[in-house]
Amino acid sequence: MDRRSFIKGMGAAIFIPAIIPASALGRDGFVAPSNRVVMGSIGLGGMGSNNTSSFLGDKRVQVVALCDPCMSDNRYGYGHNNTCGAEVFKQRKNLKDAKIYTDFRELLAREDIDAITTATPDHWHAIIGIACANAGKDVYGEKPLTRTIEEGRYLSNAVARNGIIWQTGSWQRSRHDFWYAAELVRNGAIGKVKLIKIGLPSNNKVPPLAPEKVPDTLDWNMWLGPAADVEFHPYRAFTTWRFFSEYSAGKIADWGAHHLDIAQWAMGYHMQGAKTIEPIHVEWQKDGFYDLPTSFAVRYTYERGEVVEMSDKYPMGLEIIGENGTIWVDRGRLASNPITIIDEKIKPSSERIYGLEVPGSHQSAFIDSVLNRRATITDIETAHRTNTGCLLGEIAYRTGRKIVWDWKTEKIIGDEQASRLCSRAYRGNWQLV
Repeated sequence: MDRRSFIKGMGAAIFIPAIIPASALGRDGFVAPSNRVVMGSIGLGGMGSNNTSSFLGDKRVQVVALCDPCMSDNRYGYGHNNTCGAEVFKQRKNLKDAKIYTDFRELLAREDIDAITTATPDHWHAIIGIACANAGKDVYGEKPLTRTIEEGRYLSNAVARNGIIWQTGSWQRSRHDFWYAAELVRNGAIGKVKLIKIGLPSNNKVPPLAPEKVPDTLDWNMWLGPAADVEFHPYRAFTTWRFFSEYSAGKIADWGAHHLDIAQWAMGYHMQGAKTIEPIHVEWQKDGFYDLPTSFAVRYTYERGEVVEMSDKYPMGLEIIGENGTIWVDRGRLASNPITIIDEKIKPSSERIYGLEVPGSHQSAFIDSVLNRRATITDIETAHRTNTGCLLGEIAYRTGRKIVWDWKTEKIIGDEQASRLCSRAYRGNWQLV
């Protein structure tokens, strides 16, 4: 019997004191403890702190556990100022009863936790996500979904096998502008789509740097996990890890996970993917600390002939070009040519897509799905297909040639070298299970 069933089953047998706080009974805008989603947070740096803070602002949520290999907020002045370790986050948010862990497996062993919010470097996404699913925890997992295409398939299968609720943090789907632009395109407002230009940031460029001493407040071995054993430097661990291929595919997967998701959503390919992926342009840093290209452009061609180009040379956002007009959409911007396109109303008879018709919280939408046991706005399979497209772009510019992709079998056709880049070996005893 679970915790909630136990409380409900006790009925009148529970002694009721004369005065009970409204918060305990779920009155006056409070949610009763028995009806709250009990959460644990894995990864408190950057988006981990942001997401957990958002969940703490939801009255239906109770955060009881925090996990991070870093305890302090000493990020050496690198990166964003919103990063912090588990202990510091606990103090800032006054989470007196939250227990702190450095090993996520200990947190997942707790039976009282219903759901997990996790935001770690990408090389951890699959292992932690699968562990959460196998533990029966619902998951709000940060994008991009996984570091490799093979990991994405394993993770998606684990979510389906365990019947958990999964939502990926591609929160642009919870923004009205993106949802409305996608639905307009899906219903032919600009005619047949010819080309979508996706603008992304470029990857960083940094000269070689000498290793530094591991701080006492960081478990460096746990931070590395399945990744190769290397000497510590703050650039590797704190915020700029995204520019090392050992931990991330860089901006093509980071921002690509947002914008390619919207492009495929608008065209109706969100459960499929492109047929061919080819590099247009790539520049690599010479003698640098990071090993990802400093500039790149990739072209995707889809089944009906639509083309998507992702490049750091385009303005941020999406320019969706059709036979009868163009739509531009980015965070805070929705425009069209002719201007009347974005004034169109979606008719009841039109093809509708699942999204938030008014601005809302991506995190609150996840809690809705947890409580109602319904599909999420960014489900696991959609996130896997989007991430696959991003990683195929990386494979295309690493090999320097066109990739032919069979989205049904999830195989690269006729290129063994490129196919090997769909997976990677792990350090030590870490494995996909």
